[in-house]
Amino acid sequence: MDEIIGKKVDQFLDDENKGILSQQLEKRRKGESGPYEIVWTKKDGSELHTIMTPTPYFDSNGNFKGSFAVITNISKQKKERNLLEMMVKQRTQELENKTKSLEEANTALRVLLKKREEDKNILEERMLLNVRELVIPYIERMREAQLNQRQKGCLDIMESTLSDIVSPFLHKLSLEFLNLTPSEIQVANLVKFGKTTKEIAQILNLSGKTIEFYRKSIRKKIGITNKNINLRTFLSSSK
Repeated sequence: MDEIIGKKVDQFLDDENKGILSQQLEKRRKGESGPYEIVWTKKDGSELHTIMTPTPYFDSNGNFKGSFAVITNISKQKKERNLLEMMVKQRTQELENKTKSLEEANTALRVLLKKREEDKNILEERMLLNVRELVIPYIERMREAQLNQRQKGCLDIMESTLSDIVSPFLHKLSLEFLNLTPSEIQVANLVKFGKTTKEIAQILNLSGKTIEFYRKSIRKKIGITNKNINLRTFLSSSK
């Protein structure tokens, strides 16, 4: 206590807290008396955190004479608060790291799903290609042979079943993959745009019979021969 008596208050404050004390003193001169936090420097250099609750005093003429303050040591609370803030910061960092890990996992999952979809499309395309090039030609050859009604019936069922198997995948394929000739692709695109056989014949400078031949060939290659499916509707649904 003897070490404190007779010394100025700012001797126990660093520059930052001297500034706080000076600002608060100006408020006392104006009659303000709100509490504020200030940090004192102890003899051993450690900090003493306190709450100041000041009361200004004025003489009978209204002249400022000084202030009286109750000082409350909050070092323990400050330490606990700092510890809590550190824990919150650490927890926040952990959550940010987990969020980043989840985002990376989601990105990897999207890549895997995209690869899976691509592999699925490739598998479907290969299946359709194999059916069209390795199975259908033999069915057509068999039709050229002398078959009885029972054999023809079995062949029709086989061809119809194959068509039903592959038809769900056909709308996903491009015209190029369906192995259409350049002329058939031209006709197919014009059909998609709603052009009639007559209009297509005029645009391509071909006969109507030639356009009808192309249309039949397109229907055969996309697997809708003898089916009540509109060619334009089917082609418009293709990607």
